[in-house]
Amino acid sequence: MSLREEGLMNLKNIAASLIFLLIASIAAIMFVPSQTVVGDSPQQRSAEHDRQALIDLENVWLNANDAQTLDRILAPDFVHPVPTGDFLTKAQHIEWFTKHPRPTNLEPRFERLDIRLYGDVGIANGMVVTSDENGKEIGRNVFTDVFSYRNGRWQAINGQETDVRRMK
Repeated sequence: MSLREEGLMNLKNIAASLIFLLIASIAAIMFVPSQTVVGDSPQQRSAEHDRQALIDLENVWLNANDAQTLDRILAPDFVHPVPTGDFLTKAQHIEWFTKHPRPTNLEPRFERLDIRLYGDVGIANGMVVTSDENGKEIGRNVFTDVFSYRNGRWQAINGQETDVRRMK
C-alpha cells in the first residue's frame, strides 16, 4: 500500500469516527431525559412571577370549597394555630374545613393582600372582608400565610387569622 493510500485510509477512519461521535451526540441530546423542571424552574422564576403565583394561590384558597383544593395548596407539614390554642395539622385543617363549609350566602374578598418574598419563602399578609347576599359586611379578619417553594411549586406551610373588632 502506498503512502498516499495509507493516508486516505486513515482519513476515512477518522471521518467515520467523527460521524459516529456526531450521531451519538445527537442521539444523547434527543433521547436522554432533561433534568430541567418544567413550569417554575429556577431559571424561569422571578420575583414578579413568584408574587403573582402567590396572589393566585391565595385567591384559590379564599374561594376553595373542597378538600382536594386544600390538599393541593397545603404542604404536608402545614400548621394552623387556632384561637382554642390548638395547632391543626394539614389533615386536621382539611377535616374541619370539610365539616364546616362556608354558608353559600357569604362572600369573602380581599380588602388587602400584601406579598413579601425571601427566596423560597413567601409571606402573605392581608385582610378578608366577608359580606352577606345583600353586600352587608358581616365580618373581617387579618391573616398571615407562610409559603415555601418546594418541588417546583408554592405550598402553604402556616396559616393564621385573627378576627378584627372595631375599637369603641
